[in-house]
Amino acid sequence: MFRIVSVLSLLAAIVTATVAILAQDNQDPPARQSLELTVNKVEAIKELKAELNDTWKGLPALTFPTRKDPKTFGPDVELRALHDGESIYIMARWKDDTKSTTKKAWEWKEGKWTKSEGDEDRIAIAINGTAKDFDTKGCAVLCHYGDMGTASEQEHADLWHWKAARGGLNGFADDQNFSQEPEGRKDDEGNSAYATNANEGGDAPKWVWKDDADRKSSFTEDASTDLPEEFKPEGSYSVPSYRLRTPEGSRGDIETAAEYKDGWWTVVFKRKLDTGHSDDAAFKAGEDTHIAIAVFDNTGAKTGKEHAKSGAIKMKLNP
Repeated sequence: MFRIVSVLSLLAAIVTATVAILAQDNQDPPARQSLELTVNKVEAIKELKAELNDTWKGLPALTFPTRKDPKTFGPDVELRALHDGESIYIMARWKDDTKSTTKKAWEWKEGKWTKSEGDEDRIAIAINGTAKDFDTKGCAVLCHYGDMGTASEQEHADLWHWKAARGGLNGFADDQNFSQEPEGRKDDEGNSAYATNANEGGDAPKWVWKDDADRKSSFTEDASTDLPEEFKPEGSYSVPSYRLRTPEGSRGDIETAAEYKDGWWTVVFKRKLDTGHSDDAAFKAGEDTHIAIAVFDNTGAKTGKEHAKSGAIKMKLNP
């Protein structure tokens, strides 16, 4: 009898421990950590640079893990922020062994156009406006609520979306926002920093490089020309799937500087504390604002399965 009781007690202990471990593993990142970043006020920054210079080195830094799911980690992200009373600046740094800046480029092969398999590196900052539970659960309540979006029409959140192949290396991030489904994640009013480079049939580019010398620069209007009717380049030839431009309206509120060096991305965001646009979240000195981070490694994923995200981060803006 004693042996039976002992065995049953042991089994009960194992089951209890297993349940506890499973419960912990299935927690979202926000449930495991409390993240806080102090945002001090400084004099205006004269030039936006993606480098850890004297302006940034003395600031409080927050380093935190990201996860794709409860058992799969992404890169740690190093975050700093400051404001000058007019604008807020956020620097994000993370390790990435590969630099991915070409998204599904057009390639001329064997007498026809095809798309490459490469994608782009990205980082996104979700900023809470009125989204319920965001301050404790982070972006899990937004981009992973059904098919992306908030739970009600009264809930909104801002999204700063840096895309390496679509304006990110030309000084801009895509300004987007979250609202209730079916709209879910959508673009702010105005034009983006890029235009899709495809003809009406979608089987060839609309524009190609103006000349070979331009191929070392950004693919912009000045560096491109309409696809000639009888365009048959010799050898291999590729052209980006997006033509870059200067964004307009609320969608163009966010300036950036970015650099890939020694296996690290450094991206600096700049935006007015309050843009006055209804689709943007406002920052106020003396008040707390909650954000969350998502990192994308050479992927175009729109779901939570392929990108790594943080928990909620409380930003304390000092006057």
